[in-house]
Amino acid sequence: MKVPNTLQKLIKNYLLGFENKAEYGTLKKWFEEAEANNMPTDNDIQASQHRILQRLNHSMAFPEPKSIGYRYGIRIAASITIALGFAMGYFYYQHAVFDKIAPAQVAMIHPVQENVQLTFEDGAVVILNNQGKATQAIEGVQEIKNGELVYNDNANHIVQNTLSTPRGQLFKIVLPDGTKVWMNANSSLSYPSKFIGPERLVELHGEAYFEVSKNPEQPFIVKTTDQQVKVLGTHFNINAYDNDLTTQTTLVEGKVEVQHQQQKILLTPNQQANFKGTALSKKNVDAAEYITWREGYFTFHNATANEIMQQLARWYDLNVRLDDSEINERFSGKINKQMNLQEILTVLQTAGLNFDIVQNKNQQKTILLKN
Repeated sequence: MKVPNTLQKLIKNYLLGFENKAEYGTLKKWFEEAEANNMPTDNDIQASQHRILQRLNHSMAFPEPKSIGYRYGIRIAASITIALGFAMGYFYYQHAVFDKIAPAQVAMIHPVQENVQLTFEDGAVVILNNQGKATQAIEGVQEIKNGELVYNDNANHIVQNTLSTPRGQLFKIVLPDGTKVWMNANSSLSYPSKFIGPERLVELHGEAYFEVSKNPEQPFIVKTTDQQVKVLGTHFNINAYDNDLTTQTTLVEGKVEVQHQQQKILLTPNQQANFKGTALSKKNVDAAEYITWREGYFTFHNATANEIMQQLARWYDLNVRLDDSEINERFSGKINKQMNLQEILTVLQTAGLNFDIVQNKNQQKTILLKN
């Protein structure tokens, strides 16, 4: 069974436990269609079937609808197991023959040095480099300088733009209404070159901190995969990475309304809305602790080992893989990003996390978490 290139990343995310609902649906559909014509041999699946079965037995995050019978669900699980076993066997043979990296080499791993991208609705892409220069003129842009993109409100043509930050980079944008947005690594923000109509709508994937310009006549709305946040003028942070199980909205100043379908929560300063599964909830927090990423810190709040390593992966060019055992401990703390990777990992080891840093034949580096 040949694994399409477009599915290899989704397969990898599934094994690591990082897939989202859309990715799970795409994989399930492909494996269902492939099972009738592509039956692997026992030798093909022997190397990886055990790991896949473990994931299916205790970690099937997105079950079939209730109307689908139990026997059908078992058949689907079996077909996914067989197909994933073959695909994962292929994937591991190609990518997961690891060599351990010495601490001196780990200390030389730096944040990813990629460029910020601005994508237009027609698919054209403009590269914004570290010097603030762009390869072409951009509708409505006033200036690009020192890691900051500033719009004015004088665009002749209204076009939809998407600003994307890579791993290892932060970026600031001033929207056409004067709203300031700080974007964390591996995030994207879609917005128009000029706001018209009854609302100011933007869409976020990843994490960003907003300082919204007040305009009672035109509410500002941030849409994520699972919710929307409505404000008039306020300061708040949204953490909404697509592969995270929880979306967090933390209010620093003003008021916001967080909504998922018919559920609504009103936040006041130092409150946080959490969306997980199908439910919204809120709690009191120290909001300042949730925006320290803007100042160059990794901050963890009762975080799992997986969540901690995902933060590192968004800053460095790293993959993360858990072993077969459960890691139940949770951690809280703050680490300065100015430390090199080896120093950061030493701090985490002192806190009780155990792992190896390895790389495969393609020089892709992975953190192997262990109990």
